[in-house]
Amino acid sequence: MLLRRIRIILSMLFLIGLSLLFLDFTGTAHHWLSWMAKTQALEAVLALNAIVIVVLVLLTLVFGRIYCSVICPLGIVQDLFGWMGKKARKNRYTYSKGLPWLRYTMLGLFLLSLVAGIGSIVQLLAPYSAFGRIMTMLFQPLYKLGNNVLASLAERADSYTFYSVDVWMKSLPVLLIAVATVVVLLVLAWRGGRTYCNTICPVGTVLSLLSRFSLFKVRFDADKCRSCSLCTKNCKASCIDYKTHQVDYSRCVVCGDCLSKCKFGALKYSVSRHHTEQQTSPTDKGK
Repeated sequence: MLLRRIRIILSMLFLIGLSLLFLDFTGTAHHWLSWMAKTQALEAVLALNAIVIVVLVLLTLVFGRIYCSVICPLGIVQDLFGWMGKKARKNRYTYSKGLPWLRYTMLGLFLLSLVAGIGSIVQLLAPYSAFGRIMTMLFQPLYKLGNNVLASLAERADSYTFYSVDVWMKSLPVLLIAVATVVVLLVLAWRGGRTYCNTICPVGTVLSLLSRFSLFKVRFDADKCRSCSLCTKNCKASCIDYKTHQVDYSRCVVCGDCLSKCKFGALKYSVSRHHTEQQTSPTDKGK
């Protein structure tokens, strides 16, 4: 499906660009790609970047939580882990009710830590910071080692295109936190797709409040639905209940996987409301 292909292409561009910002030690990437870091939601709020904040709010109100699927690097990493899990076992997701009490508890903890100046908790829960730790502590040393190999080969050819740099571990505790973060993301994404985004991430929780009112949404046409359950089994956010033809829009990250799997055209990403669409999300009913 076109929507899903566009999402994948844009998300890969953002993931590669943001990764280079942490890996590159020459400053070249920052010269060309620094604007990508400014698009990160929490960083824009802390920097009082009104333009980026307004743009992200409008994007969410129009298209839903595409930020989580296209712009947030930690969300894209989860999709990669989830994709690996789908290769191992297809049609593996199931519908589950949302956990608003957990989401808002984590958001409250984050906000309290932010106000109290407890930077360790803020940095631990902030998605872009978590992604930065992973890239800096786990992948930057490998990137530098690869560079040093190329520098050694270039030197033998009397070329100075590359130059050797020191490779060292900055902090053992931070390294352990980065490893633990990867393990948690891998386990959650492998088993449940976007569980981290919809239970722990403070940015995802805030965007979920806006996405309920988005103009474009994934909508059911119950007349065309054959209850094959493929949409539910391929929903990484576990937010589609095919039995009641309901979508929890607060958790939907507009990945397009359900649309590409539906063989009967029962799901549409559109503006107009179909008469068979349910008006209340499952999460709202569970509150």
